Amino acid sequence: MGRLKELRTYVDRELEQMPDAEKRTGAIDHLYGVSLAATMLAKKRGLDPELASMSAMLHDLHAYKSGSYEDHAHKGAELAREILGTLGLTTAEETETICSA
Repeated sequence: MGRLKELRTYVDRELEQMPDAEKRTGAIDHLYGVSLAATMLAKKRGLDPELASMSAMLHDLHAYKSGSYEDHAHKGAELAREILGTLGLTTAEETETICSA
């Protein structure tokens, strides 16, 4: 399985745990939409589209899991670092790139 596909599978499982179906659908729409936009921007700018897509898939996951946007950039980066470390999908440099996005 490719890295992005594996990450999306993980994110999908996390989002499935959201009890409110409407919020869950909104979260899925948002994360996948931002992921697509990030991929297109990365291609246009000569950047790594896979890393851009992975960054976008993780960017608001903490907020959706916790229900809070308070300090979500930093908390989201911490969660992304944990997820990427657990899944072993990225190098240390790639993880830093994703988490700094």
